[in-house]
Amino acid sequence: MYSLIYDVAEEFGIRPLNIYKCKYYYILNCAEGTYSFCQARPKAGKITEIHSVKTELASMGICNIDTYSVSEEGLPYAQRDGRLYTITRFFGSNELNFMNSNQVALTLRSIGTIHRGLRNMEKRTVYAAGESRNRVLEKYTRELKDMQCIKKHIGKRMWDMDISYVFDSFMERAAESVDRLASLGYGENPTYCHNGLKEGNIIYKKGRVYIIDWDNMKHLSYIEDIAFFVKRYMRKNCYYSAAAGSPYMSLEECLNRYSAYGSISDHDYDVLKAVLLYPQRFIDTIKEGFRTGKTFLPSGVRRKLEECIEQKSFEEEYLRI
Repeated sequence: MYSLIYDVAEEFGIRPLNIYKCKYYYILNCAEGTYSFCQARPKAGKITEIHSVKTELASMGICNIDTYSVSEEGLPYAQRDGRLYTITRFFGSNELNFMNSNQVALTLRSIGTIHRGLRNMEKRTVYAAGESRNRVLEKYTRELKDMQCIKKHIGKRMWDMDISYVFDSFMERAAESVDRLASLGYGENPTYCHNGLKEGNIIYKKGRVYIIDWDNMKHLSYIEDIAFFVKRYMRKNCYYSAAAGSPYMSLEECLNRYSAYGSISDHDYDVLKAVLLYPQRFIDTIKEGFRTGKTFLPSGVRRKLEECIEQKSFEEEYLRI
């Protein structure tokens, strides 16, 4: 593998002094800096699109993202034996700590900066952006229909009884959210979003935050990013801080931090509240449980469901539903 890495790195004009293996990637220490080397998950067209977005963000002075190195052929990837490989800047491995409010605040500002660039980005012809369908609303509508089908099976498996008493209340929230999003025209004016703002993709280093791993980038709406991050903050910080009597940021405080660099209109605020209302994690967990096809619930899935149920009241209070 190392000979392959040296071979590909040379194609990008990089000469590693040493290489360290991590779980999903390799770290290349070079005289000119440190890089991350990995096999790419997206296809060539998607990598090119992501590279185009990153390049335009960089042209706006937004440098808190990992950028692709470009090969001698001008491509953001190299191909060997039918596989694609990419090399990006490496900022370290110190993931965001959701229990650290200062880091969360800095992250919200960084996300706001990136979203400002994504929303101001000039329109150009790219295959993902060229679709005229409302892919965002379609996603929520399709999931709601899936859950309505699952509801017919509630009670047919032993473990269904553990969640049947809260199933309807979660689905009422989901239906209310979808109706509200449809009335607000959500998704009619899509923007790019990172689509994966979890700890592993947010690096904290020397007082700065870097957003990495854009492989799941989609042309949906920047609001998807904010909602994903806020929900994760609620689940990983706010709930436990409230139980311990420790301070945490309210939704308004989170949005104030974000808005310092990426403003949000009244309309988009209403849309965000509707997206936050949607019980995405509960739905994903229920579908995961049904996919197992087992008469019992795997312990990992059960714990996720229990956590959704435990935090339901707090979440509604946090969002003031």
